[in-house]
Amino acid sequence: MTKAQLYILFLISPVVLFLFEGHVYAQVKPDSTILDVNKVEFVQALYPYSFIEVRKNDVPDDSIPLLRFGKSLPEKYSVNIPNSLVNKSVYLKFVLQNTADTALSVYFFGGTYVKDIAIFKADVNNIRHTFEQVKTAHISSLSNLPLIMLGPKSASVIFVRLIFVKTQVNSLAPRIINKNFTNYFKTELLSRRASIGLITYIVSGILLMMIFYSLAVYLQSFKIEFLFYTGYTLFMGLLLFLKSFLFGATSSFNYIFEGYLDFIMQGAGYIFYMMFIRKFLDTKTKYPFLEKFLTASQWLVGALLVVFSFFYFFVNDFSFINIIQNTTKQILLIIGIVFVVFGFGKTDRLMKYLVWGQLILIFFSIISFLLILKPTLFVKPPPHTSSVLINDSLLYYEIGLILELIFFLMGLAYKNRMEIIERVKDAERLKLENERKEFEKQVAIIEAKQEERNRISADMHDELGSGVTAIRLMSEIVKAKMKDQTLPEIEKISYSANELLNKMNTIIWTMISSNDSVESLVAYIRAYAVEFFENTPVECSLHIAPSISSKELSGEKRRSIFLAVKEALNNVLKHSQAKLVMINIDTNNGLLTIQIVDDGVGIDLDNLRKFGNGMNNMKKRIESIDGEFNIENKNGTTLTFRLQL
Repeated sequence: MTKAQLYILFLISPVVLFLFEGHVYAQVKPDSTILDVNKVEFVQALYPYSFIEVRKNDVPDDSIPLLRFGKSLPEKYSVNIPNSLVNKSVYLKFVLQNTADTALSVYFFGGTYVKDIAIFKADVNNIRHTFEQVKTAHISSLSNLPLIMLGPKSASVIFVRLIFVKTQVNSLAPRIINKNFTNYFKTELLSRRASIGLITYIVSGILLMMIFYSLAVYLQSFKIEFLFYTGYTLFMGLLLFLKSFLFGATSSFNYIFEGYLDFIMQGAGYIFYMMFIRKFLDTKTKYPFLEKFLTASQWLVGALLVVFSFFYFFVNDFSFINIIQNTTKQILLIIGIVFVVFGFGKTDRLMKYLVWGQLILIFFSIISFLLILKPTLFVKPPPHTSSVLINDSLLYYEIGLILELIFFLMGLAYKNRMEIIERVKDAERLKLENERKEFEKQVAIIEAKQEERNRISADMHDELGSGVTAIRLMSEIVKAKMKDQTLPEIEKISYSANELLNKMNTIIWTMISSNDSVESLVAYIRAYAVEFFENTPVECSLHIAPSISSKELSGEKRRSIFLAVKEALNNVLKHSQAKLVMINIDTNNGLLTIQIVDDGVGIDLDNLRKFGNGMNNMKKRIESIDGEFNIENKNGTTLTFRLQL
């Protein structure tokens, strides 16, 4: 090449480079539909830059560029996508450019509960021949997001195929994430659920305590209703815990849980709750209609869970699954409403507690269900934000669950109190019944004793009495025949027979139950005293109160009092040298008082040897029946016997 040619080339080279550079970079000129990854400092939403196409079935990879994409991606999909998209392949298209002089890599985030993702890349000027799939591993965590690489001063058209988990809480929120910002993005994404997550953990902890409590009550009482309540709280608590614990995880188990297990656990929990209500309220005995209704409801909900399982595993169309889910929830709502309406017409206070708890749970469940259908029911979330706490359907369900639990505990406390009262009443009734039986037993024993006493007294009167009387009569006959030749032994026989007859009469009088009264005792003492002092130098005067108590007095007490009086009268006759003896008897203030007063020489209280045995016997007899014995000198001797009737 000549110097002239080199000089011309030197002059035109800047122009050529300029034109060449303009030709190469014309595809990445600033455009409102192109995202410059060099300017993505943290996270950039793709709503202004992306387009969407929905297909029921996947199309061949090489046909993806031929799809007709819509104008733009609706921003409302960041909250919740329509259920009609769940069972279809969702395709995104957007353009990324790199204005930097070095190659850049960025991460792509599609949304929540995306179970499968495929990314394709093509040059903006030659899409058909440069179209290729970006190799990405299956997403296992947020830190393993699909990586997109762009060369320096280049632009690419990106195609994304998304398949969502079969659940009602999917969201489509595509974002480009700076390579150095992934950990912060994960933290920021989870922090949006931090508040509801904390609340959910608290509620799960409360339900865990209820599980322990219900099991403890069951192990103590073996009441099956508490085992059913344990099943209800176990499913509800585990459901809420996993909802919070697994949020954001892209594991296969979380996909199965969100799409299948959470609904199964909720339905199973309500089946256990209906079983609990039946046993807790004893509907089989008290409310036959409610018993039949709840039994049929259990089978219906169980059948719907089986149908749901079949459609989930064997039918790919999410619309059928969604219909079954919503139908089941509506049926559960109707069951709750029927129970509330039925319960409000009853006076059973225990049912009232469960009815109010169920009513509150229904109210908040309706709010939760409406928020599932329309996530922005209360407040529209800020741009590019999936949700806010006040719009969280789980929050309202948890509020209803806790309030329902409070009313259940109130009802349980009421039932326990009623059971304690009933147990006390049963114990009192049993005690009274035992006391009645014991009393009847004692009465029967006493009656048997009385009959035996009467029989013995009758036998003594008929057999011994007649024999002793015969001995006395024969001794008198012998004395009459012997006239002045009477032997001392005959006199002793006659005297002993007479004494024996008197003692036997006293024993017979004591044993006859019809004589067990104060009046009989007073009458017997009066008759004996008059007969005892007859034909003696001692005058006997009796002063008996006009009104004598008719209270019962046992034979033992009558005998002890009479023998003490007999001993006192015998001492008066033998030792007092008295001319007058007065016997005063009254029963004032429930106290039997017998006073024996003589006008004799009195008694030497310091030297009682000649009265020793008699005085001691009287004292022992009176004290043995819890009576009082008193002796004093007062112009003679005064003996006083007192006994509380």
